[in-house]
Amino acid sequence: MFEKFTQKALDIVTNAQIQAGNFGADKVYSEYLLLGLVMSLKGVQSKLIGVYDINTDELIEKINSKINLKKEKKNGEFIPFSTGAREVLEETMEIAKSYNNSLVVPYHIALALFDSRKSGAFEILKEFNFDEKRAISNIKGLLNKKNKNKKFTHPEEIDDANSKQFNLSKKVDTIFSQNSLSSLLSSAKAKLSTLGYEILGTEQIAQSILDEESDLTKILAKYGITKDSFQEHLKNFSNRNEEYGERQIIFTPNAFRVMLNTVEAAKELGSVEVKPEHVIMGILKAKTGIAYKIIKELTGHKTDFIDELTKELNTGAKTMPETLAILRLAKAESKKMNKNTIGTEMILLGILAYKNGVAAEVLEKLGITLKDARLEVEKLLGSEIEEGDENQIKYTIRAKRLLEVAYEVAKNHGKQKIMSEHLLYAFTKIPDCIGMKVLENLGTDTLEIKQGILDELNNIQI
Repeated sequence: MFEKFTQKALDIVTNAQIQAGNFGADKVYSEYLLLGLVMSLKGVQSKLIGVYDINTDELIEKINSKINLKKEKKNGEFIPFSTGAREVLEETMEIAKSYNNSLVVPYHIALALFDSRKSGAFEILKEFNFDEKRAISNIKGLLNKKNKNKKFTHPEEIDDANSKQFNLSKKVDTIFSQNSLSSLLSSAKAKLSTLGYEILGTEQIAQSILDEESDLTKILAKYGITKDSFQEHLKNFSNRNEEYGERQIIFTPNAFRVMLNTVEAAKELGSVEVKPEHVIMGILKAKTGIAYKIIKELTGHKTDFIDELTKELNTGAKTMPETLAILRLAKAESKKMNKNTIGTEMILLGILAYKNGVAAEVLEKLGITLKDARLEVEKLLGSEIEEGDENQIKYTIRAKRLLEVAYEVAKNHGKQKIMSEHLLYAFTKIPDCIGMKVLENLGTDTLEIKQGILDELNNIQI
């Protein structure tokens, strides 16, 4: 629960626990949460929420006269929360959520306490002639003012000079240099003359994959996607309107989009070589074109077919590919913060959460912890909830650039897979990304990171 509390909100809870222990209470009651609130907030904040005139000593005296205390103090011991206190904390979380805040701040705790009419804390407040209606109105006004017109926009979603370096044509050129795809594209091209077409479409690419017997085609067959079933469904398309836009190029526009997605799918799965399975994923990621429509029909319009296919392809593997594991952890971190966008900072959190990687070892030796990195990311991104479908996670332009740099590093050194150290090294090549800013704020720099990777890999040059 408390991982979503800001430091100031945590101070309130911590003070409540300390005071409960100091006076020998068997539980942390809601009264102690009120005491923690009064002790933690000073000056303007305490005036705004209406507790400025509450004398701390008098409050302690009233609490201690009401709660049966034991003689011995319980300093440093774990003291459980009472049912009433837990209800206040749970209501605090709901209030934060209702204001579209992913983090809990002191105002949320104050609202929960002031509105908990059956709690011991509320009873004590009334003894001070506390005007809870006015206090609640003031706090709601402050929260509404802060929340008004506040919409999360990821800092990396900016069309700056770095984003313009993200060359799409270069990504497609990568495909033609892949030996594993040369025969596939030749086969697809050969089908054009047979059909009387001049432009390669997604259906020829998919047919060429299904022509060959392989582990991939066996997996696809389990879902009803075979050479014959694809061909049967293809007969339903009397023209190629699904493949054309306003322009005509070597690929149809949709096939061109698929090829771009293919390279991205390979990187997201941590592969340096672009393979036929990445093309299938490129078709699914494109969500358009004849091949996509046929595959969706054959799978019964499965929404998670990419995930199922990924699992099937990794069946029998001892471990999940590092990059795939890191990106899944990055996605989980993004969801925890109520964001739908994965920037370089979420990939950094994924690297730290993936304990088995070389990169995590390097960062640990540099004194970078997952907990500290999370707090720094929260400071940089803010607590606003990002609107949109939480299942439609997207990558920022710089996150995509990070994957591309990691891909080039791994490829240039003859590696078959993109490993965590390649991802970490990529941060040093994009110094103005949010992930690198987090690392710098935590006390490290590009030189230390590069040297740390070299040391960890026993001086193997990257």
